[in-house]
Amino acid sequence: MKECWDIKEKCPFRVTDPADAKCPAFADQMSCWEFDWLDFYRAMPDGPEKEKWKYMMLEWCANCEIRDSHGMEVDSPLAKLGRM
Repeated sequence: MKECWDIKEKCPFRVTDPADAKCPAFADQMSCWEFDWLDFYRAMPDGPEKEKWKYMMLEWCANCEIRDSHGMEVDSPLAKLGRM
């Protein structure tokens, strides 16, 4: 099965060394639909960076082409995140 960065042709991390990636899923070499975004978000300290990640997840992920093939896996954590 293809990983999310292989499916999403414009993924900014495709050419990044995983050790240097700001995306925790890519850094762990996991597809976005396999990564536990809720635990990642909960573990972050409160502040602007946490709010930035929440916005990115709710806006970007909700409109990402990954949802075409993995909608259920993406939508479930997004719905929970939206209630946080």
